[in-house]
Amino acid sequence: MHAQTSLWTQDQAIAYEAAIEAINDVIAGYSEQIATEQARALPDLTRVAWLEVRTDQAAETMASLDVRDTANVRQALIEYSAIARTQDADEHAGVLIGLIELLRQRGIPDEG
Repeated sequence: MHAQTSLWTQDQAIAYEAAIEAINDVIAGYSEQIATEQARALPDLTRVAWLEVRTDQAAETMASLDVRDTANVRQALIEYSAIARTQDADEHAGVLIGLIELLRQRGIPDEG
């Protein structure tokens, strides 16, 4: 019986899964932004179209990733992780702004 060799390393598999997760997070963020924009009384259709293009690009990147292509997996992981972090920061900032506005409406002054 001979030992079976793996087609990729464990490190490659971990990086690939992390890249896929980052891309999925970005797609989810874009989808949330699309839904928010479409729910507005006057949605910005140019923004919706741009978000849809970015969603398609992310999906294409994900479909084209090869677990054995370390350089491309690494690049996708770096790029999409950065986008996901930005989306998260924007979401948190929006929540904080909303809370501050709610406090102001209730007559509670901010300390700034």
